[in-house]
Order: sequence, then C-alpha cells, then structure tokens
Amino acid sequence: MTGTYIPLPKNTANDAVLVEEKNPLTEIEVNNFPVTQQVSLIEGSALGSGGLKLDAWGIQKFSRAQTLFHSKWTFNIDQRQWFMYENGTQVYTSTDITSTGGAGKLLTDATNTDLMLESRETPRYQPNRGHLYSTALWCPSKTAGTKREWGLFTTENGVFFRLKNDGLLYAVVRSNSTDTEALIDTSVITGFDVEKGYLYDIAFQWRGVGDYYFYINQTLVHTVENLGLLTALSLQNPALPACYKAVGTALSFAEMNIGCVDITSENGDKNDREVYQSAYAEAVSVSTNTPVIVLRQPLQISSATNTRVMTLARITVHCDKRAVFKVWMTRDPAAITGATFQALPGSSYVECDSTDMDATAVRATSVTVASLNFVTAMVVPANGETSVDNPYRDRIEFPIVRGDYLVVTCTAASANADCVIEWGEQV
Repeated sequence: MTGTYIPLPKNTANDAVLVEEKNPLTEIEVNNFPVTQQVSLIEGSALGSGGLKLDAWGIQKFSRAQTLFHSKWTFNIDQRQWFMYENGTQVYTSTDITSTGGAGKLLTDATNTDLMLESRETPRYQPNRGHLYSTALWCPSKTAGTKREWGLFTTENGVFFRLKNDGLLYAVVRSNSTDTEALIDTSVITGFDVEKGYLYDIAFQWRGVGDYYFYINQTLVHTVENLGLLTALSLQNPALPACYKAVGTALSFAEMNIGCVDITSENGDKNDREVYQSAYAEAVSVSTNTPVIVLRQPLQISSATNTRVMTLARITVHCDKRAVFKVWMTRDPAAITGATFQALPGSSYVECDSTDMDATAVRATSVTVASLNFVTAMVVPANGETSVDNPYRDRIEFPIVRGDYLVVTCTAASANADCVIEWGEQV
C-alpha cells in the first residue's frame, strides 16, 4: 500500500501523517482540513536517509536550517564583519581587497602577493547538527599565482576548496596546522570552468569524527570519509571563520571574485546558548575621557586562534557627580596607555585591566580617542546610575572577537566612577 506525506495545518499535534494515497490532484482531508499538495511515500517509510529518521516516539524528524553568519559586499568591505590582511598584516583600507560591482574582490599585485579576507565572527559548530558553508565565486586566469582558497579556516584548522596553479581544484582539511588535500574530480559538472561563476558548498556532520562533503552547483563532487577511521578529531576546533585567500607572485597576480557567503547550522539554533561573564571597576578617579575599565579579547589562546566570541549584553555605570560615560572599540593596543591586563577569574580567557578583578592588573591611565571607534554614550546625574543594553535584541548583535578592545571612559569634574560590563561567551 502506498501512502502520502501530508504537512498538517498549524496547531495540530503532529507535523505530518501517512494517509492512503489518492490521485495527487484529488483533494483529500486530514484532520478535517482540505489538502491538495501531496508528496508520495511508501507506507511505513520516512523522509531522509540513515536510520535516525524518526524520534524515540516514532515521529518524523525534520531539519530546519538556521543561518549563523552571512554577508555580501554590495557597497564595501564592511569592517564590522570582515578583517582584511595584506602579506599577513591586518589593514583597515585596501586597494587590493575591494567591493567591485557588488562582489568581493581579491587581486594580488607585485607588492601585496598574499591577500586574505576573514570574517570577524567564528560561528560555533553545534553538536549533533550539520554544518554548512555556502558561497559563489569565480577565479579568472586559473593558472595564475600559486593558490586560491575559500571555505572555513584559520591557521590551525579548516575545511576548504583550493585552486592551485595547475588549474585544478582540491578538497582540503586542515588539522593542527597540517593540510590533507585531495584532487576533486570536476568532470561530474558538465562544462565546469572555475573561471566562471559557480556555487560552492561544504557540509559536514562533524561530531569530531564525521565526514565532509564538497559540492559544486549543489552536486556532490568529493567526500572526505572519516567515520571509523580516526584516532583523533578531524578538526581540533570547528568554530571557524569564513575565509578567502589569494596568493600570487610578483609577476603572476591571483584574482578571486565572490558573490556572497553563508554559514548555516542544519537543524541548529540561531540563538545558541552562551555562558554568562562580567567584570567591574569601582571608585575610579576620573576627569576627562578617563578610562574606567578596558576589556581585551586576546588574539590567541594557548598559541592558537581565539575563536571564543563574546556578545555584549549590558553596561551599567555610576558616578558621584554628573558625568558622561562613553563606550569605545579598538584593535589598536597603542590607543591604550598604562594598562596591564589579566585574565578574568574562572574559565574565561577575556582579559581586563581592573584591579577589582585581579589585584595584579594595572588600570589604563589614558586613551587616544582618535584611535578609538565610538559605540555609544550615557549621561549620568550626580549619584545616579544608568544602564544600556542591546536596543534591538535578536536583530542587532554586538560581537567582540579576537584582538578587540572594549573601552569605557568617563568625563566628570574630579569624580569617582563605577562600571559593570556583562556579556555572554561562546564556549
């Protein structure tokens, strides 16, 4: 007997049922609700492959993709989402990494032979979920330069496509700074030409030891098989940024043009859980733009890329005189004078200059305002307290990532100021 998979209307107990198959164009009723759109199944079967298609109660499982990060380059390379590197050095303006015709473009030259575009955020893999990287791009002059790479990667870990100057495409898995690459057979894509625009996707079922699937134009072109073969994790850290890299030579320039990018958790949670953390400073003597507290996200943890993103939640300030508190961001250590940072108590790797958090820390004595990026300001009456938190939760996010400094300053007439910062950490 055949059956038909019927999505039920909202507010019913189950998501789907199997009913006796009728003519696909004939209206039938499910829970007294007329349904005409039908998808045929064999009775007793369920959608999907593998053995875990039903839950423990026999109800059909389904997957809902949740975007963790996505970006375009319509007008510019937005520094609020992207880092740019020339020859391994971070830069904040570039004539070689640009928005051109709405696409992100990397084009090496005789001086800058190594270009990289890296997302600020490093979305975490969510256990027992699929993880999917999706992009679209083209690489002119496929034998130019030495290599072009795109996917999810840091110096230590990654999974990505690699175009070498032999004009061929490779699948690469990087673990513990060691690359394992395999040639991709692109003959399954009729007329494939890496110099033209194609869709590129990488899906993985990680759990530490799962397989990796490489797709071009949504066709599977390569599988990295790991299940039952490993005695160590395939990636030491699956919280990875989206990354694009072009390496040329002084005489042979490498170019890459990117349409957009998305990182998705398959059946995951957009509002993933974070761990609460806070820091405070009290009775800080202030005058004009005096730093009250400074937080630092280290670039590395144990000599590896720091991928623990912190999300700012709330800042609370108090002063015994009327005061203006300002919140700033920077990535320039030279903008902060006199600070000695210490890691916060517990398991956090975030560092702070507050002696109230660690007696061996040293408070910053001044900041160079011209080197700071303004975030917001709070006016506090004498002996008053003010808090500011995210004004548009679930739509605006305030990630603080590797290499970032968060600075709170206060201007008042010879006063004493207090500050509490609260945030969540992605661990």
